[in-house]
Amino acid sequence: MTEEHEEYDEDNGFGVLSQEELMQVQEEYRKAKLKETLIGPVISTFCHILLILLASLFKGESKAANANVEVTQQVEEVVEEPPPPPPPPPPPPEPDMETESETINPEITETVDVTEDIATEIDDTDEPPAAEIMDDVELMSDVKPSTSPLQSAKMFSARSPNAKANAIRKYGGSAVAQKSLANALDWLAKNQNPNGTWGNGHPHSMTSLAILTYLAHGETGKSKRYGSVVSKGILNLAKWGNSKSSFPLGNAKERNVYEHALVAYALSEAYAMTGNYNLKTPMNNTIQFICDNQHENGGYMYGYKKSGDSNFSNACWNWQSLKAAKVAGCDVEKLPSAIEKSIAHMKKHATSTGFYYRLENKGKRDPSMRAVGVLCMQLLGAQDDPACRRLGDLIVKEDINLLRWEEHGKHSQPAGFYLYWMYYATQAVFQRGGSDWTKWNKTFQKQLVDNQHPDGYWLSPATKGIETDRNAMKEIDNKVYSTTLCALQLTVYYRYLPSSVIKKSSGKKPSVKQKAAEAGEETIDIF
Repeated sequence: MTEEHEEYDEDNGFGVLSQEELMQVQEEYRKAKLKETLIGPVISTFCHILLILLASLFKGESKAANANVEVTQQVEEVVEEPPPPPPPPPPPPEPDMETESETINPEITETVDVTEDIATEIDDTDEPPAAEIMDDVELMSDVKPSTSPLQSAKMFSARSPNAKANAIRKYGGSAVAQKSLANALDWLAKNQNPNGTWGNGHPHSMTSLAILTYLAHGETGKSKRYGSVVSKGILNLAKWGNSKSSFPLGNAKERNVYEHALVAYALSEAYAMTGNYNLKTPMNNTIQFICDNQHENGGYMYGYKKSGDSNFSNACWNWQSLKAAKVAGCDVEKLPSAIEKSIAHMKKHATSTGFYYRLENKGKRDPSMRAVGVLCMQLLGAQDDPACRRLGDLIVKEDINLLRWEEHGKHSQPAGFYLYWMYYATQAVFQRGGSDWTKWNKTFQKQLVDNQHPDGYWLSPATKGIETDRNAMKEIDNKVYSTTLCALQLTVYYRYLPSSVIKKSSGKKPSVKQKAAEAGEETIDIF
């Protein structure tokens, strides 16, 4: 070592160790390190052993304490809980009574405040009723009707809660008139027969009219207030639609051309709004019969005769049923051609003043048939045809003078079947919209409100055997008939949207307006 290093080590207090001293230091370091290394584990091991012993003693005591607990649990598991009590049986069917006031549905116990309903949207869901499934019928819930823009999703979107309230405000429905409608719906519910039908002499047509009224109001089998009422009625429609051996349906013999068409109409709307595939077969059955038995000229006749004379009034309900079936997604092969023949028939036989009643009869055209033809052309997609526009002009310029709640004379007189005429004319004018509708709307609502019975029903002012007390339509049938035609008029704001916003589908990519329609806005497609 150099002197320089020696001086440096002395300055820093470090001495130079010999080899023996260095080895001794290393040995002491190893012993210290070994001691340090062993003490920790030994102490830790001892502690763990001690804890294990203590835990064993504690566990042993716990086992003794837990033995009874385990036995108790095993005993409880062997004893099964009693099954929940069965649901209470349905009330026994009430006996058939002669008058409607005695067949009251006990579920209807209060009157709906429609004004509040419009303002606050009482319904919990804003989903369109087309997504609803009936609970009362076994169904294939994984299969739904088409939601094509041409079909139910748009056609009935205005009947959903929000869209309905908006349409009432937009098109001038009054809270007072909607309250009258609510009273009528309650009256119909109270006067439903125990077997789910309505009426007496003509249960097929009366039940169909009642169900169409509830559906127009957006009521289905899942409605809180009328769900049971609607379900029972639709079950009857489905039963009739499946009874092909009894076609055409009804009790009116050759006049079953009306009754069968009404059943088909109601079934089609029910299928479109509920999505219940158990309604598809009965709908198809009834529509197939109508297509197969269409008059060769595109109209219809008593007894569904296919040649000779035809009757425009017979045709109207059949045409409406074809429209509803198309909207619902009915896949009857003849349906499109039947609709085309129907439109062609109306265009061919439209005169300067209207349409015929019996094709072989000549003379002045009746306002009732004028209103029938205009509405059916509008619904079937021919609202822009010159004849439809021309005859609609006559309704709003001349026929509005007939809008008086009074006896208008025999059936050969204008508006002799007053409610029949009013039902079609109100819808036809609504489809036109604008100032024509504003004037009509103010008058017809007041008439219905002022002439409703306090119990909630209506009777036609044509009381001398013209529109009432004929063809077994007595008492309850007259009340159901009159009440449904009046109530359906009060659903006009949202039942079908106006022709001015109905556009034929071009098969192109949906426009902004068409997309808006899917959200319940105005523009929609029917066909």
